[in-house]
Amino acid sequence: MFDIAFSELVVIGLVALVVLGPKRLPEMARAAGRWTGRIRRFVDDVKRDMSSELRREELAELRQVHQQITETKQIFENTASSAFSSMADIRSPEPAPDYQVKALPETAAKKRALKSGRKRLARPKTKKTTARQSHVRAGRKSKS
Repeated sequence: MFDIAFSELVVIGLVALVVLGPKRLPEMARAAGRWTGRIRRFVDDVKRDMSSELRREELAELRQVHQQITETKQIFENTASSAFSSMADIRSPEPAPDYQVKALPETAAKKRALKSGRKRLARPKTKKTTARQSHVRAGRKSKS
């Protein structure tokens, strides 16, 4: 702390022994120890008071910041709610059509396939037509 070496302490002790004498030296050492203890306690108390005061100041600043954030949040909520209410007041010129998807009627074959667990439906059997028959049919349609 004071950057005093052991040899210097020995020299100071010898000088004190010569100046004070062997009878008064122990009393002076006790008094110096008491004063040193008192000074240390005083310094510790001052440090503790300073740190608690700094904590109080920091807490006061944090409370102030929290209050500002709360006020900003309220302003934002009020602005957002007024904006949403004004948007709800605006009406479009014509309402959007309401489309509903209607389910197609299921055929009996499709229902059977679903029940049996098959993935694909069997193609219905149709009557095969020859090329001549298709030309004949096409010609009949065109004559009408």
